[in-house]
Amino acid sequence: MLHRTAPRSRIALLLLFAALLVVRTVKLTPNELSWDVFGYYLPLPATFVHHDPLLHDIGWMEQVRGQYGTTETLYQVTQAPDGSPMYFFLFGMALLYLPFFLLGHGLALATGQMADGFSLPYQYSLALGCLFYTLVGLIHLRRILLHFYDDRLAAVLIVLVGFGTNYFHFATVKDLETANFLFCGMAVLVWNTIRWHADHRRANLLVIAASIAFITLVKPSEILCGIIPLLWGVHDQVSLRERLRLLGSRAPDISLALFTGLAILAPQLLYWYMKTGRFVFDSYQNPAVGLDLTSPHILPILFSAKKGWLVYTPVMLFALIGFVRFRRTHRALFPVVLGYFLLTFYIIASWSEWWYGASFSVRPMITSYVLLSLPLGSFLQGAWGWRPLVRVLLAAVLAFTVVLNLFQIWQLNHFVLDPYRTTWAYYKASFGRTSVTPDMEALKSIAPDFSGTLSLSDPTGYRQRNLGHYDFTTPLAGHYGTLVRDSVDGNSAYQMDSTDQFSPSVELTYEGITKEDHAWVRASMRVKLPEGYTGETPCLVVTMARREGSYYYRTACADPSMAGQWTTVSMDYRIMNVRDVRDRLQVYVWHRGRAPVLIDDLHVDAFTVLR
Repeated sequence: MLHRTAPRSRIALLLLFAALLVVRTVKLTPNELSWDVFGYYLPLPATFVHHDPLLHDIGWMEQVRGQYGTTETLYQVTQAPDGSPMYFFLFGMALLYLPFFLLGHGLALATGQMADGFSLPYQYSLALGCLFYTLVGLIHLRRILLHFYDDRLAAVLIVLVGFGTNYFHFATVKDLETANFLFCGMAVLVWNTIRWHADHRRANLLVIAASIAFITLVKPSEILCGIIPLLWGVHDQVSLRERLRLLGSRAPDISLALFTGLAILAPQLLYWYMKTGRFVFDSYQNPAVGLDLTSPHILPILFSAKKGWLVYTPVMLFALIGFVRFRRTHRALFPVVLGYFLLTFYIIASWSEWWYGASFSVRPMITSYVLLSLPLGSFLQGAWGWRPLVRVLLAAVLAFTVVLNLFQIWQLNHFVLDPYRTTWAYYKASFGRTSVTPDMEALKSIAPDFSGTLSLSDPTGYRQRNLGHYDFTTPLAGHYGTLVRDSVDGNSAYQMDSTDQFSPSVELTYEGITKEDHAWVRASMRVKLPEGYTGETPCLVVTMARREGSYYYRTACADPSMAGQWTTVSMDYRIMNVRDVRDRLQVYVWHRGRAPVLIDDLHVDAFTVLR
């Protein structure tokens, strides 16, 4: 009855959803299924269009990539232990996309469009259809808020969360990314947790299990959400004992819930087993990016101009302050709400790529907004008892955070704010602006390179120093390669063949090269292939290395048409966004062929920023 007689929060929800629907419709593009979304989506066209659910062949992906421009590289595909291709991402998003993929597939067949999984019927069906999950999430958020607060406060909280945070961005132009689905899953999970602890209905428990399974399939680290139903209301030893008794008394229902969750996880587990021989497999094999729990990026996550959560989503500062009052008003829930927030925040901050791509603010924080709305509500509930003038000032500040959030989202969508390169100098210069002047470009940090083909065309502003040079005139201590003299010019050179495929290397840690955010490396070698050479040619290799493997791996290989003469192979390589300053630059020559070749003058210079 409360939900049906709460008009303010209902109106707030409808206005928010209408705004999301309008912006999503206006911002539709013919390339919605690109980058990470392309990877989430791949199992659907692989299964229903190419009849290859296990992914044995990826040739069609190259064709799609060329036709639709979905991605620069196929990082969305990784390798199984036997070298065969397999999906990089888990199946969670594909399962959630499935109803709207089938709708798009039917529309494509009915209208004569290309039924290839990527034509406009698919793009638009998914982008608009997935607003269904947005609506489901908002409906459950409203139910949660009305359980704790009155209709007026619930309406204010819906406005603040919906319009005042980066949720708005990820429920519109980015609604196919994980944040929209995780917010929905969390809202469904929390509401059914409330209901199950109220009346212990089996149906609520089954929805809890399904929510946790889907959330985990979308983002595995969010398996921590399982502590929410488990510890909901546990705040001391007495409540802990009562919870254990409750779980024991409901063992049959809990067993059924576990079976439900396992059934949802089963397609993923079976796929891993069929591809790797293991039911659990880490498909996220990327040494450049990972979880580093011993070195969290807490201050950049909170306060950097690049992505700072409290810089771009300042309304959530009041949620953090609200924990003080929430502890008094909701003592039983304080431990689980604060505990979940702190655990997930620490994991988010420990991800090496802490800026999370081209996201607005800190994308994965959106999952926590369902629970953070509770201390935010507690703060506002207490604030309504303040003096009228203070309440007016607070209302003005809150209104400003909403306007600022929406305006900065507009700036991002219109390339005024840069998703990768915003510095404090650039943020100040662009604050409140609707366009960018040419002189502002210099205030940004260095641009990322997704192609791996950039070169240092202008070394102005850099200091050059040598990192290493092998002239191969004398034997190398500890290295057993062969030094020979070239029969033509008589110079000493290093001979490589199938028994000696790797040359001596130049190695240095990143912190040994520079303390700045990037550096350039210029590497070169001289190489001579014998006359009539037809095998694989030697390559100059530059990479960053750590225990998990090499990353940012680049090669430049000798030209076989230049056999019989000395030629120079060189490469410019930019180092940035290293995972750890102790990671090592490695430069060496890799001879891929069997016949002997000569190399000489392996030379490596660094260009570091002048300060």
